[in-house]
Amino acid sequence: MALPVPESAAGTREDILRTLGDHPEGLSDRELAEALAGQHPGIDYKAVNHQCRKLVALGAVERVGEKPVRTRLRAGWVPDDASGDPGPASPPDRPIEEPDPSSDAPGVSPAPTIAGLPPVQAGILAALADAADGLTDNEIAAALAPGHPDVDPKAFNYQCRKLVKAGLVERSARSKDAPIRTRITDAGRAEAASLAESAPAAAEVAPDPEPGTAPEPVPRFTDPTVFTADSRDEQDPEPTAPAVGNGRPRPRPKAPSDDIARRRRSERAGDDPDETPLRFLPFSASASVVLRERLAQRAALRATPARSREVVLPVRDVLQGWSRTQNVAAAVATWLTHRGGTVRRAAAQGPALDLVAALDGEDVHVEVTGWPPDGARTHPSTVAADWFRAASAAAVQRRRAHPRSRVVIALPDTRRYRSLAADAAPGLADARAEVWFVDAAGRVQLS
Repeated sequence: MALPVPESAAGTREDILRTLGDHPEGLSDRELAEALAGQHPGIDYKAVNHQCRKLVALGAVERVGEKPVRTRLRAGWVPDDASGDPGPASPPDRPIEEPDPSSDAPGVSPAPTIAGLPPVQAGILAALADAADGLTDNEIAAALAPGHPDVDPKAFNYQCRKLVKAGLVERSARSKDAPIRTRITDAGRAEAASLAESAPAAAEVAPDPEPGTAPEPVPRFTDPTVFTADSRDEQDPEPTAPAVGNGRPRPRPKAPSDDIARRRRSERAGDDPDETPLRFLPFSASASVVLRERLAQRAALRATPARSREVVLPVRDVLQGWSRTQNVAAAVATWLTHRGGTVRRAAAQGPALDLVAALDGEDVHVEVTGWPPDGARTHPSTVAADWFRAASAAAVQRRRAHPRSRVVIALPDTRRYRSLAADAAPGLADARAEVWFVDAAGRVQLS
């Protein structure tokens, strides 16, 4: 969206004074906005309030009463319609940027500021004076590249917006087919003409260097806010020849403003300004040590803990029934350890629990299945049949994977599981799978 050229503030104040002259009792901000709507379309009570406060500072009006506060002319004040000036001449609404007398670059004095404009804005006006159709931000950056080689086009966009507020340039509307262009106004053309007239005079005032003395370095701009110059090292009398044809700017001495810019970039990036960021560390042994330590800390945080080989044996849960899977597995693990066996693995797989132990010199794979809990929609007897078939299929697969090991199905000693084991006895015999029953006292009965 292009920034429109603002209306003259002096004209708005003149109309406010003329309107207040017709209403001695005064008007509120909203009433003034409604009265000025025909002359200033789009004006609101906030803009009127802003101008009225400026008129109060000039001594032309006074604001009385409580909400709504009314504005009226001061006694003895007569608006001059011919002059169009409500009072003392107010400075134009342009940014006042006075150059800092102390420069960051050693032994360099800033260039004289002409007509109150910074050199960057003066260069923009000079470039726009020769372009009748205006220039885009990229074209302005290309035109000023010799004097500002390191400046981004966004910086020129910012300076153009400042010139718009000062009334020296205007910006076209945004369009999908054409970029925004900046054109110089009549006031800006007059400012550029005065700049062209003052520049030769400033050059004539500069005294000629005395014979036998080295010429002072020529100042150049590498940033809109940093004034630097090419200088030589006092300890190195032999000047180094700059690289030719690489397109890079000449090296310049480090200035204190570089550290300030680095800290601002660090704060915008979210880093602690008191801590030296890694990307600004010089290449040295200490920096390498710090980098390795931080990388090691991050790797330690991302590393997953190694799996422990210690087997956690299932323990009896007194809050559950004796026929639940965990209590049946705890009884089987206790029976194996009392017989001199060693449990090497205990892992839960759905409603079953897998135990792998060593007993009497051979491996024992036990598929533990308990009795289903009450309260489900399906009757526990039906669920127990499904669990038994799943345990039988797991035993057959375990036999194929471990043909020389003992394969066992551990079940709670109930009539339903006894009946299911009797019906599946031929298939379990072919798979050489044993069936162990655990009673309520925790005793294990081998089949």
